[in-house]
Amino acid sequence: MSDLTMNAPTKLTGKHVLFTLLGFFAVVIGVNVVFIVVALDSWTGLTTSTSYQEGLHYNAAIEQAAEQRARGWSADLTVVRDTAKADSISVTVSALIADKDGKPLALENVTLSFRHPINEKYDQVLVLTPAGAGRFNGAADLPVAGNWDTRLTATADNGVGFRQDGSLWIK
Repeated sequence: MSDLTMNAPTKLTGKHVLFTLLGFFAVVIGVNVVFIVVALDSWTGLTTSTSYQEGLHYNAAIEQAAEQRARGWSADLTVVRDTAKADSISVTVSALIADKDGKPLALENVTLSFRHPINEKYDQVLVLTPAGAGRFNGAADLPVAGNWDTRLTATADNGVGFRQDGSLWIK
């Protein structure tokens, strides 16, 4: 036969229950505090500081978008990552802006905003330089790869504005 020893079962006392409950709630509260600190540090939750003023002018913004659609202006945006630089996320940007007939437009103040959907600290605005025939070029160093929201803006000689929003994935 084999030697089997039976130990007396441990009794569950009030101290065990108390320490188990305190430990459980300490873990839950600790995790919640960490999540709150990380959330507040990474994104303020504020998308614009002038929301009231933008709301007052919302109908004007809708009219401007309708006028832009009627003009038929469009932009073909190309963003290419420089794979030779493995330690950074360097991209070259090329935008071809044309009218509804495909004729290139001569515009001024052409900018491309890279907006990170999660962390506003990564946002940056790139000024594109004219390269002729409606093409505008630039280069940027982005802090992280992934999803980016873009906003291309420009102004014509007569003051008419152009805006195109989009999103892209940078590997």
